[in-house]
Amino acid sequence: MLSACTTVSPAELDPTEPVPSESSSASAPADIIIGAESTDIVDAGGDVLVSLKYSEDGDDAVAAAVEILGEPTEVRHQDSTNHNPEVDGTSWGGFDIVVNRYRDEVLLTGEPRLYQPAFSVQATSASTDSDVAITAVDLTRVGDDFDVAAKNEPTNLVHTDDAFGTRSVAVDLPTSFPGIIDDAGIEMVYGAIANAVSDSSTVTHIIAPAYLFSQS
Repeated sequence: MLSACTTVSPAELDPTEPVPSESSSASAPADIIIGAESTDIVDAGGDVLVSLKYSEDGDDAVAAAVEILGEPTEVRHQDSTNHNPEVDGTSWGGFDIVVNRYRDEVLLTGEPRLYQPAFSVQATSASTDSDVAITAVDLTRVGDDFDVAAKNEPTNLVHTDDAFGTRSVAVDLPTSFPGIIDDAGIEMVYGAIANAVSDSSTVTHIIAPAYLFSQS
């Protein structure tokens, strides 16, 4: 088992790290809500048990999620490529946390660092193996009709990859920094993204944070 998935108590975590609330031990998780800047795990009453901010430490986010969701169903590792950093993934069956392990020499600084998250999350089903629901902040879920999810969104927040037939829509944008940026004259949309693969009319996965045009 990777150390990133080791259960720790709130007292062992730094106060600045994501930790469950004191009432979390008495409240069962009911919903995982995926947003552009963080993912919240809430109970049936809507109280936030833990808020996982993508700008904060990825291993701490995994440990905090373990406190709420229990032991993961799978952990995996992927070496770096020319385009992506080394990553460690932790899954609860339908919900993944992927920790990015950037090399020091490729870490960005300042505003660009906002678009280089410590970790990302992904939903591949509408609930975890333990029946915790998974939704985007706009209530989009895996299995929903993609056209319904994209219906009321501006055209610049919806993209179709003509070469591969995949479609994506931004279901939430950041509020503390720009979710739409200009990159050498190309408008880049960044946030929580719902996707449909070729030959599918339904949302097949939701990932955050990510760029609208980079989904596969």
